[in-house]
Amino acid sequence: MLRLAAQTVRARWAGFAGVFVALTLGVCLLTVTGLATAATLRGDRVPVWFSGAALVAVASDTVSARVGSGDEAYTASNTADVRPALPAAAVARLSALPGAVVDRRVPAMAGEVATDVHPWASAALHPAALLSGRAPIESGDAVVTVASGRAVGDLFPVRTAQGTWTATVTGVVTGPDAVYVSDAEAARLSGGRVDAIAFRDGTAAQAVPETGWETLTGSRRSLAEPDVDGEALSVVVSLLGTFTGIAVLVSIFVVAGTFAFAVSQRRRELALLRSAGATPRQVRRLVLGEAMIAAGLAAVAGCALGLLVAPWCGRWMAAHGLAPEDFTVAFNPWALLIAAGAGFLVALLGTWVAARRAGKIRPVEALREAALDRRVMTPSRWIFGLLFGGGAIAMVAAGGAAGGEDAIALTFFAAYFALIATVLFTPLLAPLLIRVATGLLPGVTVQIARGNALTSLRRTTSTVAPMLVTVGLAVSLLASSATAQQADQLASRSRVTASALVGAVDPVGLPATAMSALAQVPGVTAAVPVRSSSAFVLTGDTIELIPARYAGPGIEKVWDLPPTVSALRGTDTVAVGAELARSQHWSTGDEIQLWLADTTPVTLRVVTVLPPSLDLGQAVLLPYALSAATTTPPGPAATTAPPAPTTTTAPSGPAATAAPSGPAAAIAPSGPAAAAAALPDASAWVGVGADAVYLAGDGDPAALAAAAGSAGRVATADAYFADQAAEANRMNDIAMLALLGLTLLYTTIAIANTLVMSTADRARDIAVLRLGGATPRQVLGLIATETGIVVGVAVLLAAAVSAGLLLSLRARLTELIPHAGIAAPWPVIIGVTALCALVAFAASLIPAALLLRTPPATLASIRD
Repeated sequence: MLRLAAQTVRARWAGFAGVFVALTLGVCLLTVTGLATAATLRGDRVPVWFSGAALVAVASDTVSARVGSGDEAYTASNTADVRPALPAAAVARLSALPGAVVDRRVPAMAGEVATDVHPWASAALHPAALLSGRAPIESGDAVVTVASGRAVGDLFPVRTAQGTWTATVTGVVTGPDAVYVSDAEAARLSGGRVDAIAFRDGTAAQAVPETGWETLTGSRRSLAEPDVDGEALSVVVSLLGTFTGIAVLVSIFVVAGTFAFAVSQRRRELALLRSAGATPRQVRRLVLGEAMIAAGLAAVAGCALGLLVAPWCGRWMAAHGLAPEDFTVAFNPWALLIAAGAGFLVALLGTWVAARRAGKIRPVEALREAALDRRVMTPSRWIFGLLFGGGAIAMVAAGGAAGGEDAIALTFFAAYFALIATVLFTPLLAPLLIRVATGLLPGVTVQIARGNALTSLRRTTSTVAPMLVTVGLAVSLLASSATAQQADQLASRSRVTASALVGAVDPVGLPATAMSALAQVPGVTAAVPVRSSSAFVLTGDTIELIPARYAGPGIEKVWDLPPTVSALRGTDTVAVGAELARSQHWSTGDEIQLWLADTTPVTLRVVTVLPPSLDLGQAVLLPYALSAATTTPPGPAATTAPPAPTTTTAPSGPAATAAPSGPAAAIAPSGPAAAAAALPDASAWVGVGADAVYLAGDGDPAALAAAAGSAGRVATADAYFADQAAEANRMNDIAMLALLGLTLLYTTIAIANTLVMSTADRARDIAVLRLGGATPRQVLGLIATETGIVVGVAVLLAAAVSAGLLLSLRARLTELIPHAGIAAPWPVIIGVTALCALVAFAASLIPAALLLRTPPATLASIRD
């Protein structure tokens, strides 16, 4: 049968063109996702900072706990993005070994550029030739790299979590970007914290048993260096994972619909084969063979097209901030093989049902029903429709119990499952909608179009399907994403009761000096620092990452929180979100175990369980003093600001501040020593300042701006969150475009593909109309009316599915946010719908107009 299948494809290539196009575009989608995913799978990173070291000793970044009991006990673990500092005992032991080089990393802003401050001794750990000047010796001395563009004698501001100081360039070196200070100043700036101890000759260190540290050699030395691109690549991987899932499901769905429609157009031919003695098994093998041949050709074409599209997609993601700036998508043979294999699998899954139906055709029955579609609602449609519909309902129900991000993800997949279920039930739903929609419309043309749509229900269903998916995906996913985004923003804004706030303008955050000065501004009654972070918690047999917020004393004065939060002080207390407390079975007064973002284990007492909310429901609220236990972030390019200094109470009121009682520290001290003196306790230093300081009172805006300096921007809560919302919405729009752009393009082309196949198959119908006296204009009007019916049915079904999902999402959000509403990017949705309608009319009318150029008698003589 394979030879017959090849002959059929060759002889009827025009009939298989639609299937070929659907498969080619599906393989192209899979190729793009495969190549992009392969680009994120980096091998071992090459050490840069520690390239000249043979061995590097660092603290472990693994969180672990023993779970289970007896023979079934095992160690659960998770890896932190933040590596802790070396313990004091390890530093004392390792630094005494010959050849030890102590390295400290202090995130900083050198002018407008994010960088790190390191001790001068660490320049020996990588190629760094002193081109001019001398090494740093005194307070305020700094050696910079050639890339900075500075020369010996230049002055430039350096800001760390302690404050701002003016550095004098004493030397210029080659090598990786950094600002080098004297070893003593680096120790002062870091509060004595040590990030790593490296050895150019690791023999002595290897002889010492690892106690409180781990040693890295070879390519693993790069693990001790900041992974600047790690977070961005993880976002790309997550985005591509979701995109791949949608692409695979859409490809299977489109291919299945296209091939089923192509098989239905050949019912007479298959009936003749059955009449000639072909068995059902042979017919199934014939149809599957045709699919495999088409898949083979489409795999080659799709991979070639994907090779052209994938690099452009990589550049687009990098240009719009979804991937690292240097992210590139290159040729990868394994990705192409996987995409081609997936294309064959998609073709097999998509044609399996059509092949089974083809095998069940009985000669007499098929010939009798060739002009009239009966039993379009087959058992397979019932089974899969109920499965997908039940899955959508289950996901919506699960979303009601899940947190914000989990609920959004479930809503996305529930939307797609509901769309598939609706498409599968279209033979039941479409006739009702057609009768209702056309029953009130006058005219013979409408009645004929109505009769054609109801009689050729299989054709109607096949043309409705891709449009339903396209419009449904656009409405459901875009609107649900926008609704959830708006709800998150509303929850964050309604939480804040502060009269004003100061937000950090860069990854270093607001330094201690700025926080101290803000607390001293006349009229300010509370200045509360807040920083976003994360923590680890043991959930069942796994260690999970949960969101955390560090908040200074007095947070209840600037946030809408219960008064019991005032007990959130010291370093041994915690407030937990309602959903997290329910899932972990925590209550007020319990002692719980957590790991901070840098793997530091802590035992904390629950001082309160926060009311149910969207923004803090699954989070923990930690005392700001506890942030001193964490270390520096993954790198200077981090987008979220990690730890900041501890707080005390300012003499001007009960507000939490970041300075000791007394006059505020200067915003720009003359050197790092002065900045360090502004801290209440230098040993409590951490790498990065606060995300924001929330203010209560009526401080003068000009005085607040002067106190914040260049590190922060003063704004009202409304203005601050409006800016935050604008940036979040921009990134969300870009992510949605990346997630759905190619998929919607694929389904839009599928609309044209299916309608071209449908119109081309109606040559004899058009001939009958022409021979019956219909003018070309009347024929085109009839086809346009039928297309309008198809568009209307698809839009109505898509609107119904989307409305149900959005209303269920809104109902859940309303329980947490009373004023939550539905947000939808209507211009985009209307644009997608209009584009689909335009494509549908063009794909119907243009082939029909071309057919009308052929004499009716010639059209009537065309055989199947």
